[in-house]
Amino acid sequence: MDNLDRQIINILLRNGRITHEEISKKLNMSRPAIHQRISKLEQQGIIEGYRTKVDWSKLGYHISAYISIKVKTNDFNKLMDEIVNIKLDNFIIEECHRVTGSWCLISKIRTLTPDYITKFHDLLLKNESITDTSTVLLLSSIE
Repeated sequence: MDNLDRQIINILLRNGRITHEEISKKLNMSRPAIHQRISKLEQQGIIEGYRTKVDWSKLGYHISAYISIKVKTNDFNKLMDEIVNIKLDNFIIEECHRVTGSWCLISKIRTLTPDYITKFHDLLLKNESITDTSTVLLLSSIE
């Protein structure tokens, strides 16, 4: 992977739907050369896929938060699966990460109102492996 591949990846990170033609114009290269490089990056597993960026507020999900979770378990992967598979209407668990420091897991969530965070906390704390939680509401973000 060279500097040109990194430039292609940066362009795709900003806009995953950009055409190979548009990338070729930005980088002064032929469209077939861009296509070949992107195909190679996909085959190598460097580019794993393309994602959709959602304006969550337009769907009514005005609340975003990070929930830090302390746990006592020998099977973090199983516990993380249990957490991300919690079903709660109007509540999306966007990410779940095992982390270092005083907390064990951090989840990023989106929801309609703070009431759903309370319901989620209640469901979390029913799990005997979870010993404590802390929630930080996101006020604004730059992407």
